[in-house]
Order: sequence, then structure tokens, then C-alpha cells
Amino acid sequence: MTSDKHTCEGGCSSTNRFIRSIGADNFVREVLEEGGPVLVLCMHRDDEFQEQITTIEGICGGYGERLKVCLVEEEFIGVFKKRFDVQGTPTFMIFIRGAEEGRRLGLVEEKTFKDFVSRVLSFHRGGKKFGEGFEAAF
Repeated sequence: MTSDKHTCEGGCSSTNRFIRSIGADNFVREVLEEGGPVLVLCMHRDDEFQEQITTIEGICGGYGERLKVCLVEEEFIGVFKKRFDVQGTPTFMIFIRGAEEGRRLGLVEEKTFKDFVSRVLSFHRGGKKFGEGFEAAF
């Protein structure tokens, strides 16, 4: 996975090899054409950004490469919100094989977010259980 640096107002930043930036140029390839689960983070770079990214990194890091995590670029948020009828930020969506399988709106706490990701990834699709082995990562 690539390493991206994400910055927000106030100087907070995150460097994480699990999080990829997505925009108009790579959204289809990175999310819709991906065969495995993709967690999409639609978040403005505001005061809560760093805390939310830290929480997400802590949870998603345990999944390794079995879960792709993508952060919507600030310039792409408006288009993304319109295309997927996102009512507010932060919004967290999980796509599997290009289809939205789960969505959560609002700031996340560790336990609630962990439960959201585990629940969605445990969903059976096409006879294959995506969540198989995920719980063991924790």
C-alpha cells in the first residue's frame, strides 16, 4: 500500500500506509472496481479530523491489506456527497465489489466504529464471508 500524508487546518496531519487519497481521477479504480472491501472516509479536515483518523488507524491497522481504506480528497467531497447522497460529514462507507454495503454518519468512537466495520465485513456476499478471520485481528 502507498503512504499518503493528510493535512487539515490547524496543522494536524496523518501519515499512514493504510490510507489512500481518492479523488475524481482514481475513485472508480480504487473503490468501485476493487474486488475486496473498501472503507471510504468522507471527512473535512477540521478540528476533529486528527482524532478521528487516529481512531480509524487504530482499528483498521489490524485488518492489514484485507481492508483498503481511502480518504476522499477535500476537493472531491462535494462531488462525492452528491453522487452518494451523503447528508453530512464525517460519513464512513464500506464498499464491497463496488456496491455500498454499509454507512455510518457522525464522529466515531472506537467501540462503535469497530462494531460497524466488523458487522459490515461479516456480511455474506456471493457465498464468501468477507469478515472471515477479521475478528481474530483484534
